[in-house]
Amino acid sequence: MAYVLCALFGFSYLFLIKRYINRWKSIPDFSDYGDLPVNPFLSIIVTARNEEKNLFRCLSSILKLNYPIDKFEIIIVDDHSSDKTAEIANAFKYEFQQFHLISLKDGNKNDPLISPKRRALEAGILISKGEIILLTDADCEVPDQWARSISTLFIKKNIVFVGGPVLIDMENQNILSIFQALDMIGMMIITGAGYYNGNQLLANGANMAFSKKAFLETGGFSNFPAKASGDDMFLLHKLNDKYPGSIQFLKTLKGAVKTRPTETLGAFIQQRIRWASKNRNYKNQNISISLLLIFLLSSLIIFLLILSFINFKLFFPFFIVLYLSKFLGDYLLQKEAISYFKEKKLSNYIFICQNIHTLYIFFIGIAGNILPRYQWKGRIVK
Repeated sequence: MAYVLCALFGFSYLFLIKRYINRWKSIPDFSDYGDLPVNPFLSIIVTARNEEKNLFRCLSSILKLNYPIDKFEIIIVDDHSSDKTAEIANAFKYEFQQFHLISLKDGNKNDPLISPKRRALEAGILISKGEIILLTDADCEVPDQWARSISTLFIKKNIVFVGGPVLIDMENQNILSIFQALDMIGMMIITGAGYYNGNQLLANGANMAFSKKAFLETGGFSNFPAKASGDDMFLLHKLNDKYPGSIQFLKTLKGAVKTRPTETLGAFIQQRIRWASKNRNYKNQNISISLLLIFLLSSLIIFLLILSFINFKLFFPFFIVLYLSKFLGDYLLQKEAISYFKEKKLSNYIFICQNIHTLYIFFIGIAGNILPRYQWKGRIVK
């Protein structure tokens, strides 16, 4: 009986991954749809805190957008930076007429904020003039077709929210950046699959857009859980509840934003704890069930491996069944992601990264739920 239950658990994971892949393949690739009858005015908002290393590249990529220059504005919100972020942003005022820099007042930086980024985004949205709000991060670079692809979906499909792919910039390769790249493209398959039928909806604030009218009609960021992370996903869920069927994933490399990987293991752990800290606040039970299944599978693999050293004959068969189930599922997911996002160079690292992934899921799953606070951009938040 124990072997049967073990096999069923492993099969459940394989079934979940296969369903993700099938749903992803069912999403039609973005089509240009021809010329737009009108180009909507866009507000591109970037929040930045101590981003002097990245902001120039981010803004330079935005200025290269293939979109009418009089039909978008750029709003930079400097979130109490202590470096040259504001100075770098100010330099772009002379290159682009519709450029706005908001510097949050020093007097607010010690407020007991739950979500500093939420406050920064609200400041940018408050002064925005666009029909559509586009969000990306200061450590990102956007492709030249980004704005045009998003506005085309909004106009042609009559929707209120678009989520787009985010890829890791592989300029500097090491095992940490490679792991992040593989993890991210796998998550993009899962993210896109969730949009297929409106279940398990995920979002990444590095590449998303929404109707300003819909944002205001639903109360914006109000009544969100008291978490420093997750505003992107909470907003997506809120808009989907209010406007069912009016969200879409931008499935195209033309709309893929590239973000910088975290450079140190400590920063990576803090980032992922921040991401995991919001998991208990999802109202969508499908997300919670999937996350729980992945966490339990990873935990069992680790525990059974340890127990195999105590009693190899008894525990190793259970370990190998679950290990192979997870590895096969992850391999199929990564194979699909590598193929679609044209990241063939990552194929050589699947085996080692999937073993790291098991340990990562176990550790972050525990830390994200038991640690009351963590560090984010020099702040201690929860």
